Amino acid sequence: MELRRDIAEYRAAAEAQADVVRERINAALEVSRRTREEIEQRIASELHTPRVTAAKKAAPARKRTRASTRASAK
Repeated sequence: MELRRDIAEYRAAAEAQADVVRERINAALEVSRRTREEIEQRIASELHTPRVTAAKKAAPARKRTRASTRASAK
């Protein structure tokens, strides 16, 4: 009888832990589903947004690298 009681306690603890893990997995899946939907919506909205042509858009400033600053310092 004592052995069965111990096993039942372990089994109950294992089931409780499994429930906690299952809840965490489901919560993570829900977050990932929402993130995926947000990404898909952003992609869809960008595909339908008119693009700015190169003539209308100012060229971005070039970043200076270490090599270019050393070359100009010599």
